[in-house]
Amino acid sequence: MEPEKGLRPVVELKRPVQIGVVVRDLEQASQLLTSQFGIGPFSFIEWPSRADSKYFYRGQEEHIKIRLAFAQVGPLELELIQPTEGERNAYHEFLEEKGGGIHHLLFEVDDMDQVIHHLAKAGIEVLQTGTGIRPGTRWALLDTQNLAGFFIELRQRAPECDGTSIPKDL
Repeated sequence: MEPEKGLRPVVELKRPVQIGVVVRDLEQASQLLTSQFGIGPFSFIEWPSRADSKYFYRGQEEHIKIRLAFAQVGPLELELIQPTEGERNAYHEFLEEKGGGIHHLLFEVDDMDQVIHHLAKAGIEVLQTGTGIRPGTRWALLDTQNLAGFFIELRQRAPECDGTSIPKDL
């Protein structure tokens, strides 16, 4: 289907900066990607990683623990996600429903609240939100799986954060 001429997007997302993949076994997936495809090195962390970390699912604060592995692949960051605690989150649900796979594309935005406001008026809701692993960042996962076949995630980063380096103290 061709887009209608003159149709303006609700928001204009530019270049994706991350692809997120939900996996059952973080070590197995990262080792396979490194040994068979040369992807890596990976940085591993658990989230939440700081005392001030927050996570909300459908507007309700929830308990969650996930293990993450990150590797830079050209201009995209590859994020592997293994949910370990909590069932009220999109990662656990995705793993149960699909067995794992490509979960989301992440786009950076300058004003996440404004983008979310415009999308809400168009009927696109936020599924889950939280504070980022990088201090001062926050993210929102949009409920787009049924619309696009995958989730779209937004990240607003702190001005001093480059968006790719993992803090050394994690």
